[in-house]
Amino acid sequence: MSDFKAVQKCIFLVAGLLSLSMTATQAHSKDYLLHGNSDLVGNSLVIRASEKDTLADLAEQHNVGFLAIKQANPEVDAWLPGEQSQVLIPTEHILPSKRKGLVVNLDEFRLYYFPPKGGKVQTYPIGIGRDETPSPLVATKTKTIVAKPNWYPTKETRERYQKEGITLPTIVKAGPDNPLGNFAIQLEIPSYFIHGTNKPFGIGTKVSSGCIRMYNWDIAELVKHLPKGTPTFFIRESIKVGVASGQVFAELHPNNRYGTQQKREIEIINQIIKLEEQVGSIELDPAAVSRAVKAPLGVPQRIGELKSSSERMITLTTQATNRS
Repeated sequence: MSDFKAVQKCIFLVAGLLSLSMTATQAHSKDYLLHGNSDLVGNSLVIRASEKDTLADLAEQHNVGFLAIKQANPEVDAWLPGEQSQVLIPTEHILPSKRKGLVVNLDEFRLYYFPPKGGKVQTYPIGIGRDETPSPLVATKTKTIVAKPNWYPTKETRERYQKEGITLPTIVKAGPDNPLGNFAIQLEIPSYFIHGTNKPFGIGTKVSSGCIRMYNWDIAELVKHLPKGTPTFFIRESIKVGVASGQVFAELHPNNRYGTQQKREIEIINQIIKLEEQVGSIELDPAAVSRAVKAPLGVPQRIGELKSSSERMITLTTQATNRS
């Protein structure tokens, strides 16, 4: 059995049981209560594809990005999954290390919003800048929200489209041909927006000229209670670790900085060392860590557990005895 299949088998079992107990509203929820002792939100689901489904269809139906659902199902044909094929819907997430305002995790193709009153988080899949026009790594703030925005393509954008044989006007009015969709959140950094889209299949991919794209229904929900001046952070966290119910989890997404198994393992260990400063001693399962780095499915995978108070006391006593 491959590493992917072994890991997926465990996740399918847990996610399948959770799917049976969840309502349709819970399954599509983007609004989660925060619990002080948990770094995880949501629940992954397992569904069975119909004959006509593609992973792109299922991603849009379940409000996840295309690359995210493709990563979670590496041995499923993206365009022809097959009738009754099991498909993992990656709707469980470890929260990013930054938990304030809008947090755009480029490596995860996901946006998190932590309202100023605290107590909950909203999270949405996003499209980001292409490799040649990347989204910036920056801390900024929201400036204004524009409903039914017009698009004013820059000179560089018009020239790029012209090379592809497409002549763009200097202004594209709001409507079905406008790539900004139904809302645009202007940021304090010039020329960058978080906005809707007229091409939903691009959500969860590198598709834009640097702006952040969202499903139209998602950004319509986000802007309802988004204050002007909300702190906004663009980050890259392809590896996240967290704790829930005494268990320790890792979530891995593709990134060239950690291109080898060894580099991924080292980054997990470095993050665990920092996490121990907050939660106490952690007992890692080396085999589970190895499985997680070999099969980075983009969903939380258990890699260890918190040591109980008694276990920590025994460890400290043993260390003290060895030093004497």
